[in-house]
Amino acid sequence: MKKAGSIVLATLLSLSVFAGCSSSTQSDSGSGAPASGSEAGSTPAASTAEGDQVTFKFMHQWAEEDRLPYWDNLVNSYMEKNPNVKIETEVVPNEPYKEKIRVMLGGNDVPDLFFTWDGEWVSRFAKNGAILELDSLMSDEFKGSFNQGILTTGQVDGKQYSLPIRTCVNFVLYNTKIFEENSITIPKTWNEFMDVCETLKSAGVTPIALGNGEGWAAAHYISALNVQLVPWDTLNDDYYLTTGAFDDPGYVEALNLLKGMNDKGYFMDGMPSTSQNIAREMFNAGQTAMIYDQCASFKSYYLDKMEEGSWDVFALPVVEGAKGDLDMMVAWVDQFAVSSTCKSPETVIDFLEYFYNEENQLQMQKDLGFVSTISAVATSPEDSFPQLIKAMDIINQCKGFIAVIDLEMDGSVASVYQSDIQELFTTKSPEQIMSEVQAEAARVKAEQ
Repeated sequence: MKKAGSIVLATLLSLSVFAGCSSSTQSDSGSGAPASGSEAGSTPAASTAEGDQVTFKFMHQWAEEDRLPYWDNLVNSYMEKNPNVKIETEVVPNEPYKEKIRVMLGGNDVPDLFFTWDGEWVSRFAKNGAILELDSLMSDEFKGSFNQGILTTGQVDGKQYSLPIRTCVNFVLYNTKIFEENSITIPKTWNEFMDVCETLKSAGVTPIALGNGEGWAAAHYISALNVQLVPWDTLNDDYYLTTGAFDDPGYVEALNLLKGMNDKGYFMDGMPSTSQNIAREMFNAGQTAMIYDQCASFKSYYLDKMEEGSWDVFALPVVEGAKGDLDMMVAWVDQFAVSSTCKSPETVIDFLEYFYNEENQLQMQKDLGFVSTISAVATSPEDSFPQLIKAMDIINQCKGFIAVIDLEMDGSVASVYQSDIQELFTTKSPEQIMSEVQAEAARVKAEQ
């Protein structure tokens, strides 16, 4: 949730996500290599290639075998063009990445260039002086190449602290064959959604795949329901600890709706301890009728693994009569940031210019399915597909975006909130959960 710019982002996203917002897929050649004809940044590249020996550390989270080749080849091709530059790459898988970066930023061994998220992550790093302001390091041409609405997701107090990599938005994916066999139409409201789940359950079909073993997948539902059930100004003031009250009844209602889905057996057995990747595989295999997942997963987890036409998407249905903003969607924007301890920021920026040039961005979209945040690239219709086109049509009609709770709000409050959601399915009531969130918010607010 951006206090400013989220509505602008919704409009501008139509220019930036058409070509494909997906996590990863094997390239046609299997190499994942950036385009061979790509050139490094213009003027800075020349000085970089001819200058003194420079070494910098680069850390990212794309460790999967169908993601890693692109990044390895990007780094290697840049070093080939700039033989005086050595890039030491560290790859940390997604789950341990957050803790890893927290520990590193609290010590002295900080990577010069690293992956992070928008929202509270970039804000906290910037306000603690852990990352560099990038405005003075970027040329007007480079900065102007980005979709300017999406670029704001890396800004803090109007200054650029990180650069956007891709945008992710959540949708409900459904098995078209199962829906047809049970004469199910796409639900528009929450009550209709629950009726669909009941119909599927009665037919012996597990309605929804959800794997909350890592503790975040269920929180995505709560993130989306909160924005529907809690008035926007209240949500904004709570998330950003302007008040931090978290006492609106909509928060409890959101938890009750999710708990009700589990209590009625709409998720598969063992959901709290199952990984989301296992849940994805179950949906792929036709063992469940639906899954709630991000467009960053469309290409690699579904398009490349399911029969053509066997799945489609719709937006999470709205809760009728809800007091929140029904025209908002859950989204988050991955970022690259430069450490404030970096000794060669000009070289790091030159590498980023290389990554963001049009040829390497087109290669990224083709090999990984990531949506480019460079305007000239993102408007390309190459490598799109029907489900993504439908998702983009839905996105273009929404008013703005709110990030998931672990990215949008204070980290300590989000940690309590998200871990308590896991216990929603076992030992804690919605009221108890919100009481603990309120207590943590009050504690953090008092410290601030």
